[in-house]
Amino acid sequence: MESANASKFVYYSFWKPDPLPPHDAKIHTVDLQPLGTLDAVAQKLTEVPKLAQVPQSPWEVQDEHPTLRFQWQVQAGVILCVRAEQGPPAPGEVLTIGAACAAPQKDFFRLYVQIYEQFGVTVFDERLHDFLTPREFKLRVAK
Repeated sequence: MESANASKFVYYSFWKPDPLPPHDAKIHTVDLQPLGTLDAVAQKLTEVPKLAQVPQSPWEVQDEHPTLRFQWQVQAGVILCVRAEQGPPAPGEVLTIGAACAAPQKDFFRLYVQIYEQFGVTVFDERLHDFLTPREFKLRVAK
């Protein structure tokens, strides 16, 4: 049974596909462009207003697969999860930024635009299984 709080979350991820796949529900081959090293991505994310790194708790073991979490403190908030790839195609580089969003879509759009400006990424809506450019996302929010 799904809890009431779990249903409030919408999951997105930020990717930099090349080329951007069409919206035809078929599987397409794309190359993912790296966003940078974990440190470089973390530095750029700290420049986004109201986005702060979440300290690692003492019981979390930091191994050779470092993961960083950030919280965007607007409305109900957004948690971002950033992890460097351990293997091909980009060892040591960040390919995706995961997002668990409890904020309204219009507020999440503001964060999307800021992250888009930092990295040139496209959001992947996990519910729709589709990439949405900032313009497409804004049009869906307006509906």
